Amino acid sequence: MTEAVDSQRSRADRAVWTVIALAVALFWLISTSWRPWNLFAEAGFSADFYDEQARSFIRGRLAVRPEVPGPEGFLIDGNTYLYYGPFLAIVRVPLALFGDLFVGRMVRLSMLIALVVLGRWSARLAVAGRRVVRSATTHDADTASDAHDADRDTWVIPLFVGAVLFSPALFASGWISVYHETEIWALALAVVSITLLAEWAADNFTDRRTLLWGSGAVLATTMTRAPIGLGLAMSLGLIGLILAWRSRSRASDSARRHDTWLPIAGGIAPLAAYAVVNVAKFGTLLSVPGDRQLLSLTDPTRAAFFETTGGSFFSPHFLPTTLAQYLRPDTIRFERLVPGIRFGPLAENYGSIDVETVTPASSLIVSATLLLALAIVGAIWMLRHRAMTWLTLVAGATIGAIPTFMIGFIANRYLIDMLPPLIAAGAVGVWIVARLDRTRAVKAIGVVLVVWGAWVNAALATWTLESKTPGFTELRSDIDRAVFGGGDVGIEPTAPGSPVPRDGRVGIADGCAGVYIAEQGNWVALERAPGIFETSGTVTDVADGPVRLAQTSAWTIDLLSLSVGGFAAVYSTPADPDVLTIPVESGLPVDYRILTDPITGETFIEVAGSGHLLPGDATESVDAGIAPALDAAASRHTPLCDTLLKSAAIDVLVDG
Repeated sequence: MTEAVDSQRSRADRAVWTVIALAVALFWLISTSWRPWNLFAEAGFSADFYDEQARSFIRGRLAVRPEVPGPEGFLIDGNTYLYYGPFLAIVRVPLALFGDLFVGRMVRLSMLIALVVLGRWSARLAVAGRRVVRSATTHDADTASDAHDADRDTWVIPLFVGAVLFSPALFASGWISVYHETEIWALALAVVSITLLAEWAADNFTDRRTLLWGSGAVLATTMTRAPIGLGLAMSLGLIGLILAWRSRSRASDSARRHDTWLPIAGGIAPLAAYAVVNVAKFGTLLSVPGDRQLLSLTDPTRAAFFETTGGSFFSPHFLPTTLAQYLRPDTIRFERLVPGIRFGPLAENYGSIDVETVTPASSLIVSATLLLALAIVGAIWMLRHRAMTWLTLVAGATIGAIPTFMIGFIANRYLIDMLPPLIAAGAVGVWIVARLDRTRAVKAIGVVLVVWGAWVNAALATWTLESKTPGFTELRSDIDRAVFGGGDVGIEPTAPGSPVPRDGRVGIADGCAGVYIAEQGNWVALERAPGIFETSGTVTDVADGPVRLAQTSAWTIDLLSLSVGGFAAVYSTPADPDVLTIPVESGLPVDYRILTDPITGETFIEVAGSGHLLPGDATESVDAGIAPALDAAASRHTPLCDTLLKSAAIDVLVDG
């Protein structure tokens, strides 16, 4: 019988690894835009934040070079700091010894490793959940019960791991950035922490080694994403207090009394470590001064927002808005174009203070459906059976997620913060569901919901990463034409000043001069026909005074010689003769290109290879003549536009 049990559990382990491999493969493909060989390709903005922090650690500093974080940096007493925890930067220190070799190239691999850790420890947490359910519902420890549990293991544990991995954790593949890397590692470390503490409790709180490893995992979680870790630290400290109280009424030796205080110390250490780092960076114990972020110092709108919140990112006034968005069931929309699912409407403000930024986001009901259902079942079972240790862990994980609901920012990635309590409760709930009589139906429903989670989160991740790339729009059109024969596939004509439709609609300017995609009430250019919206040339001499590069009724751009040497392109308006000065480091001749797009309202200048988007107040009045009118006779089709017109059923798009 023992050999049979071992064989069954070996099968379960192989099934778990199969689920993890599928999740890793899907995550890898999405994060590399289906070019898996680009795993180590240099990523964009913020991908080097932890690399830069690691280099600062080597120099014995907390401050970083201001040009790396840019507007994300916090300016404190003349130094620039990152608000991200130090753990992932410490891990990168060995790589920083190789100079710039790995800078900005490790985020995808880091997230894939986090996904594997998350999958393996979720399986281990499910085993701990089985143990607590079995101990509460049966006193029979015979081999027949072992064999029955082992048979369930072959599908229950892989099902639970699938529920965890094909959740918003998969959505992290949709942005190769410090934000998503932080989120998925905080989740993985939180699951490690919960698992170790649950195993420590299952051994009657006697295994000191498990406790120490669990405390270390809580500390690492806190040093990655503070609210998540501090919530678990509260759970650990509370368990320690309860054990200390109980030990007073029991005869125990001094070593045993000492052990009861170890979890208290384990709960205090993360809070103390976070406070020390926070004071060293910002001069505050726990808060992060949002009003000292460079973006807040340069953006009047953002500065005004922080005036209403007392300089904090967090406020209970945001709860009506965030709760409504993250728990509502109608946050996605189905469509014919691949990947078949997109974000629904943007969140509406319901609180007394509007959130500062709203980006597309789904909800737990939609993107973590199976995990949420299992968590509800598990929480009810814990309450009925008074599983106090597990309830404490779930409560701590929930407390760690509360600050996310109080952030004045709506983003789909924040759903990852809400997963630890669902995973903790779901590790118990999955065994309650598995004990239902209709095993075949439970398996079928479980598999369907795992596939649903994979589809939703993969689709939203793909949409986030690829929606503003011409290749993605072209691929969607090609597939639709091949499968459905084309037709109305979300394409419409657009012109300066025309209303912007819902997110994801594609706009084509008259004469195929440009292709755009709608995003949050604005058009984003996918492709522009060469020469239609731009003026370019070369300046060879400025001896006789400034050379006018471009002029409209709203602004002028002149290249002039500076009294201190060198040259500069000066952008001016009637109201302000010196809005923007762009230094030119190279000598003559100077190449320039000025792009003025009446659809997006953008004005962009590139001079001597240096590009600058002109100030927003200069691009709002498109009708004032910021851009030349579209000239149908001179227009040229863009390659993307030609492809889309093969599918679009609109007659107004003609070439001159």
